[in-house]
Amino acid sequence: MMRPLTFLAALILFAAMYSPFAVAAEKAASTTAATVTAIEGSARVFVNNKASGRPLKRGDILRKEHEVRVGDSSRIELRFPDGTVMRLAERSRLSLREVNYDKRTESKNVKVNLGVGKLWAKVKKLATPDSSVEVMTGNAVAGVRGTVYRMNVEEDNSSLIKVYDGSVYVASPPKDESGKTTTGFSAPVPVPGPHEVPPPVHEVTMEEWHVIVQAMQQVTISSQGVASQPQDFDPKADADDWVKWNQERDKQVVF
Repeated sequence: MMRPLTFLAALILFAAMYSPFAVAAEKAASTTAATVTAIEGSARVFVNNKASGRPLKRGDILRKEHEVRVGDSSRIELRFPDGTVMRLAERSRLSLREVNYDKRTESKNVKVNLGVGKLWAKVKKLATPDSSVEVMTGNAVAGVRGTVYRMNVEEDNSSLIKVYDGSVYVASPPKDESGKTTTGFSAPVPVPGPHEVPPPVHEVTMEEWHVIVQAMQQVTISSQGVASQPQDFDPKADADDWVKWNQERDKQVVF
């Protein structure tokens, strides 16, 4: 029989030998990067608000605190570790605030900031209650649980969100104690299933507000942060070159 002291020494040795493998396995199960999967024209990445950036190419890796700036007449596609895809049109700016994905539990937290421009997103359905995919603008934050939608942000901070499939929860951005909009994000919020939406007869003028936008509906947020009620849009009238390109790309996305 192994004496107590010898057994303790063996246990310590075992832990020392295998703990690096456990750490490595944990890191392998967690992914914190997005990948450039397509690019037309030019785009650059800026790190930690540095004045100079570097050109992006297909296969490049993007992480937290990276900002993507798309050039004129250009487009770029980003794929997140769970399969979620986001695309940016020309002259768009997108900052990655958080990218986390656990392969074992399929838990994920993706938080980005669309400063200006056009974004198209095809989001894989959230597998866990603590997961979230959020896109923040200067005066709104959009959270989804699996959907296809697009967002336009103008220079004056006004924005437009159109949902093609699923639901999007759009809310006023979080504020600090002084009432100023923060760069952080709200906690994940549940998106209810389909339900009747009131007709668009007035705007949502509350300082803290939220609206739920269903498939084939749109909502606008003014530069002052005033949200309209969701209303239907005509997908045929909406089908410009940007929309058609994204819909063709979406056919290649398999979750």
